[in-house]
Amino acid sequence: MNALGFAEYSLVLLSPLPETLNIILQPAAAGAEVTVSITRTETRLSETPASVVLLSRENLESTAAQTIDDSLRQIAGFTLFRRSGSRTTNPTAQGANLRGVSGSGASRAAVLFEGLSLNDAFGGWTYWSRVPLIAVEQAEVLRGGASSLYGSGGLSGAVNLVSRGRENGEPILYFRASAGTQDTYDGSVYTAFSRGVWSLDLAAETFQTGGYIPVAADERGLADTRANSRHNNAIFSAERRFGSATNDEHLSSQRNLSGRIFIRGNIFNERRDNGTSLTYNKTYFRQAAGGADLSSGRVGELRFRVFLEAQVYDQTFSAVAADRNSETLSRLQRVPSQASGASLFWTKPIGAHTVSASLETREVRGFSDEVGYFGGRATSLSGSGGREQAIAFFAQDNWAITEKLNLNFGFRVDRWKNFDAHSTTRTLSTNAVNVSSFPDRTETAFSPRVAAIYQLNHKASVYGSYSRSFRAPTLNELYRGFRVGSIVTQPNENLRAEYANTFEGGVNLALLNRRLNVRGNVFITTVSDPVVSITLTTTPTLITRQRQNVGETRTRGFELDAEYAIRTDLRLSASYLLANSRVTDFPGNPELVGKFLPQIARQQLNFQLTYRPPSRFSFGIQARISDAQWEDDLNTLRLRPYFTVDATAAYRIQKHLELFAAAENIFNARYDVGLTPVRTVAAPAFVRLGLRLRLGGK
Repeated sequence: MNALGFAEYSLVLLSPLPETLNIILQPAAAGAEVTVSITRTETRLSETPASVVLLSRENLESTAAQTIDDSLRQIAGFTLFRRSGSRTTNPTAQGANLRGVSGSGASRAAVLFEGLSLNDAFGGWTYWSRVPLIAVEQAEVLRGGASSLYGSGGLSGAVNLVSRGRENGEPILYFRASAGTQDTYDGSVYTAFSRGVWSLDLAAETFQTGGYIPVAADERGLADTRANSRHNNAIFSAERRFGSATNDEHLSSQRNLSGRIFIRGNIFNERRDNGTSLTYNKTYFRQAAGGADLSSGRVGELRFRVFLEAQVYDQTFSAVAADRNSETLSRLQRVPSQASGASLFWTKPIGAHTVSASLETREVRGFSDEVGYFGGRATSLSGSGGREQAIAFFAQDNWAITEKLNLNFGFRVDRWKNFDAHSTTRTLSTNAVNVSSFPDRTETAFSPRVAAIYQLNHKASVYGSYSRSFRAPTLNELYRGFRVGSIVTQPNENLRAEYANTFEGGVNLALLNRRLNVRGNVFITTVSDPVVSITLTTTPTLITRQRQNVGETRTRGFELDAEYAIRTDLRLSASYLLANSRVTDFPGNPELVGKFLPQIARQQLNFQLTYRPPSRFSFGIQARISDAQWEDDLNTLRLRPYFTVDATAAYRIQKHLELFAAAENIFNARYDVGLTPVRTVAAPAFVRLGLRLRLGGK
């Protein structure tokens, strides 16, 4: 016996048969009938022909992680540019990458929250702190090319953070606060309230950590200090519902139209000290957004979005002496940028088809204003930057050909223009001014995707897909240089877009009455013209690199995700990635052919054990194993493999109040994070205690 949403049940009946027989079905294990929206139309996870992993609210609260990006590290293949998390890492190294596709700090994955991008408009990296973890209901990760859905940034996949919803119109309040080692404190709140057709919600967070000294103990000197961070964040929204949402059935049937209109604001401030006495960065971000969601039986669903944002990013750079006992200021940098955009999305089921389309536009402008220093004195003033305009069209069809066979095909066309770009340098000693104007450039990208999934039976399905994805160079990569330790990276105004072709095939299994869910796939991703920092010169005191299109790289890989419900309250899950990522063609430097791509581990294994019974006590354990990887394109600076374990436990005092403890890196693994060429290491063991309060809702 089976029923949708319930575990299969069988019973052998012996004569004589009973007059009445009551059978109570148990809910199916999580994963089989979960709905995801990362494909831009809501689909069941079991019917999605792609490698999609979902972390529910329960998953997020069962980990020791304090930030969203550290929570996502449960998924093998999800990495930031370097191995450390956003708690202390410079934001320019916080770009998300999936499946061994990497090259620089800019994200190779599109990251979204409530339909708007979290990828920095100027630099392409991701400000994970812009979204309080308490405001996220679930995180959806699509591995593989996602440009057919989200355009530039979706080269290796996408991350969709789904916000908490208002539950049945009831007022809700969630509060979390904790204190931990390394002088770390945080507090966050999420509240939502509805009255009639109006709804309001607020998510806010404050955070600070004293951090740690990132330079390895045997290499640090007097110039080395703690890398720390502090930020404040608030997201406020208001909406008005109409149509069926007003509970006026007569009015709804006449209008045949329902939906909502909303406005949203986001304020974010951040300050980080970057590990030496003179280096720090600050971010000041503001965003206003609005939109409407409309639904009509005749027309389908329409979603309109518009946003306007402004940001100022400040950073200092220094040169540290060989003995690391002194440093001198080398550069002050201020990067103001603005972005605006709008999108219109439509979807409608038509028979066996669910069709959708969208039109999107965006404009970004940003400049890097710098003061150069030498010997403690200002020597130059410089500025560089430009503007970008982009427009895109997207279309997709999900076709249920039969009850067992689903076909998905779609495409997206993006066209963008870089213009009004220039660089100005003034030498203070001579007052000479040098001005360079860069030519306008226009590129177009076509991103198709075709995929199919076939249900062999109620326990197994197979899928295959092909996608073409791309990432346009950011204004940061084109016009802004930077320095990390003894490594200077130069901009390159001639960068072109990087393109990826991905072929993959996989199988989904639901075994043991759906208590065991297994998803596995193999894939090949070939990237043309990837943007990588290439070493130009090396001296004992300075390494000079430049962002360049390196020809072609190829990643061959295998992914495996499994979840086993040992009992209804005890779950074991694991995620594994094997990625062989190498340079396959580079006419400018044949010496790089065959080299491993920098910042990519060949193997990753994560597993979690979660115990959440109806009783008051619960706990979770997470472990992560990562293979060695290379810091540089020449494969001379090796970051060693590592193993780390986290744990969390919670005790519910009463229905609405819970105490928790979390420990990260329990065994104090000081694994390599970077070689610049000074060795930097991961944060030491970190422990915090806190409480969670929940009023209203589930």
